[in-house]
Amino acid sequence: MKTGERNSNYNSYPVYTAPTSKINPLIANIFLLIVVSFATVESRLINLLTVFSLSIAASFILSRKIVQILKTMLIVTPFGIGLGLFYSIFGNIEPMKALLTIMLRVEILTTASTILYYCIDPWELSSILIEKIKIPPYFSYTITLAIVMYQQLIKDLKQVIDSLKSKGIIRNQLDYVAKIHKILYILTYHAAVRTEQVETTLQARNFDPSIRKTRKYLKIRFWEILFIITTIMIIVIVELYLR
Repeated sequence: MKTGERNSNYNSYPVYTAPTSKINPLIANIFLLIVVSFATVESRLINLLTVFSLSIAASFILSRKIVQILKTMLIVTPFGIGLGLFYSIFGNIEPMKALLTIMLRVEILTTASTILYYCIDPWELSSILIEKIKIPPYFSYTITLAIVMYQQLIKDLKQVIDSLKSKGIIRNQLDYVAKIHKILYILTYHAAVRTEQVETTLQARNFDPSIRKTRKYLKIRFWEILFIITTIMIIVIVELYLR
């Protein structure tokens, strides 16, 4: 029998069949899609703050990496400040409102995305996309590779920050803003290198998504369905009553 195929002895092969994701990867991506889509179209600060609180609570509960998530939020704060100033100047919007709006959107994206970083195995996502939703393998593995690259980019960002700190280039919180061009330059270089490494690795292993077999059996659990329903209900309540 081929690896990953289920039979009567399915439960006797936990190494090959037990999922490693803390939350079903499909549910995690649906949650991210809902909160980020809402944050993108919503401009009222009270609504954005509520959804921001929701994304923080979800990421803390699921990943239990509170300190790491707070550090990531601090790292991306300068990006929010820079984009907020740009939004204020070219959008002809009050500076404080523009800053808060963009910063909340950036932090919502950051906190919600930490679920993809800490809580899911990207290759399990491709399995469920192919098996349950019947999305073509090439497209499913493209999504998977995007998440793999995202996870690696977060690791690279941490390394870049630590390196700049050790060299005295970043000495305080203001330096995150003043040295943003250096961070982006190095991070872009790392991303290009990682992309080439992934491409080379796939070619060396003759990776063919059309014949790749899944090794894990995934199912959506009741609490995950309840998680999405709760998310939608909170957003609907926010939209209807916090106007």
